[in-house]
Amino acid sequence: MTSCCLSIDWGGSELKGIFTGNNREFILSAGNLRLLGEERLLQICRDIVAAADIFDKSANWLIGAAGADDRAAADRLTSAIKVVHPLSEAISVKSDYECNHAACLDGKDGILSINGTGSVIFARFGEKSIKLGGWGYVLDELPSGAWFGRKALEGVLRCIEGSEEHRAYLAVFEQRFGKASRNAIIDELYRAPSIQKKLGEYAPVLSKALAAGCPSALEAVENSVAQLVEVCRQAAEQTGMIGEVTLCGSGGLWEKWPEFAGYVEKEAVRQEFKLRLVRPAKALHFGPLIVHARSL
Repeated sequence: MTSCCLSIDWGGSELKGIFTGNNREFILSAGNLRLLGEERLLQICRDIVAAADIFDKSANWLIGAAGADDRAAADRLTSAIKVVHPLSEAISVKSDYECNHAACLDGKDGILSINGTGSVIFARFGEKSIKLGGWGYVLDELPSGAWFGRKALEGVLRCIEGSEEHRAYLAVFEQRFGKASRNAIIDELYRAPSIQKKLGEYAPVLSKALAAGCPSALEAVENSVAQLVEVCRQAAEQTGMIGEVTLCGSGGLWEKWPEFAGYVEKEAVRQEFKLRLVRPAKALHFGPLIVHARSL
């Protein structure tokens, strides 16, 4: 079997990958596998072949993909790869969170907290692993860009309707987005192709309102972070971790809001849960390679 591999982190809006045969890295638009039809899958695979320059090269396709828990969707991707790249050898399509865990923790034990537009917790300890959360912004109140945006717009709308305690939300919103209109906010949100992604655009309104000393913003963030730490505790207990637990954060809240890590550490101390926060060890598109190496 060839040693050359395509290693791809296939996200809900874009994918990033590398071909080890020429170390060519690439970024392309993508989407959750559950939502992609056959023609779109074929086109993305064609784009990958072109971007990696593997028209006449054999390769293992190693992919961590959003939506790969839906095995029918993963099988559709596998079929598309075989059509587009007949020289493909091994094809492995695994969940994005499992591969992200491998990249961020360099294949070691610990907990990965993904807090981007959405949120999910994935823990691995030895042969045990568990996924918690990931319910989406309608049900899940763990910290995420979508949930932060939802609370932010709630604050803006409450202020428009006369709530003085939410004034900081309105001030921040209008500074970033211009004059606020209840009808315009609601119409734009519910007409968006992806409400979750649209909500994520407003996440900074909550963090900025918090920085301005807004009590309701502080309460919202602290309550959400408390749930995050509690879910991490559950993940540790259910996988058998004892003592100090390693936690790595990935996603926009960790990367774009420096204060987020401090809130998590403070809450862990309050809950008497020993956490050691670490930065991601490798870029996410190396995750499938690490998972593959672990299986050999």
